[in-house]
Amino acid sequence: MRTIALPLAAVMALGGVAPARSAPDDHAGAIAALADMRAAIAEIVRIEDGYVVGHGAYLRAAHRAMNALVGRRDDGYAASFGDPGDGVGTLGHLDRMLDQTGSSLWTPAVQGAKANVLAAAANLQSALGQKQMEDYQADLTRALASLALVAGRSSEGGVLGGLNGALANTSLAVPAGAPVVSGCAAPKTAPAYGIVAGKLAYVALPRSTAATAIPAGLGVSRVELIGDTVVLYAPLARSASASCGKVSRLERTRVVVRTAVPTVYAASQPHAGLAVYRRACLQCHGADLQGTAGPSVAGTEFLKNAQQNKWTLNELRTTIFENMPFSNPGSLTPKEYADVTAFVLASNCYPAGSKPFPTTATPGLAKVKLGPIPGAKPTNPKLGTCAVK
Repeated sequence: MRTIALPLAAVMALGGVAPARSAPDDHAGAIAALADMRAAIAEIVRIEDGYVVGHGAYLRAAHRAMNALVGRRDDGYAASFGDPGDGVGTLGHLDRMLDQTGSSLWTPAVQGAKANVLAAAANLQSALGQKQMEDYQADLTRALASLALVAGRSSEGGVLGGLNGALANTSLAVPAGAPVVSGCAAPKTAPAYGIVAGKLAYVALPRSTAATAIPAGLGVSRVELIGDTVVLYAPLARSASASCGKVSRLERTRVVVRTAVPTVYAASQPHAGLAVYRRACLQCHGADLQGTAGPSVAGTEFLKNAQQNKWTLNELRTTIFENMPFSNPGSLTPKEYADVTAFVLASNCYPAGSKPFPTTATPGLAKVKLGPIPGAKPTNPKLGTCAVK
């Protein structure tokens, strides 16, 4: 299951119910973008798994998949081959969301999804020019890998969560016209979407209709019955609830001072991690760590997004250790995961210390906030990255 959404502006009535905006309907746009993407995937899988022969049949499948992704307004659209999508295309829906809306908590996920759609379209364009079947299939495989990142996982937030993660954990979960309440308090009415600082905490449904009224794409981590209301908690509901707490200015200052320039890896680890990165990560995240099929993992924009989304080092560690490589999670050794994490930190200009990055979960990592490093001097000022040799 997954989720559905609305902007933060509609949530500015603490404890009260506010109607969601009616236009643009970003939630519907995300759902439509995923539908077009699935239509493209179906064309690729059908030709790969079927018994159709002939160069023309394979070209037709690639063209139809391309049409579903880019939409009829794109130069790459070939109307004569038909369109299994809605004509707008995944790219068209994502562009509308980004053009019509100011920056939201889900914006980085949609931007990442757009980048991966473009990567998939480039792979399909390459496939159209191939003469050998194995080269054609290799391009289709790369396109499918990029589209898997567009979809993402409902259990993840930010760029790594893709559209499913944004639909499951942010205000993108709220359909146009749906009631929104503060997610910091138990729901007093149903249906209602509990939102906290752009994050989805829960969806409340009347008990009498809950079985048939669960929103499409909703992600659920826990279900609770409160009177006659069924409360479905989002996968990252704890993160949303944490935003309800107020931290004093003094405590915020202490946190900044304590974690501004943490040293959490040994000087020898990044070099070893570079070899791991080249073998297991480079294909998706690029030689400069700015992302190809996958998102950027280093540099100015990455650190700004990390700071904006309040990512911790523990969240980064969990993502790398448990979810990467995307196509084969858990395939590295604990030492390799620790080394490649150190490489990512060093590439983001975090300084080395005396202790190696741990191979097991460590509570202290949750206290380290990711973000721009004060006083850092990137070796690549344009990207904001530091070279690891």
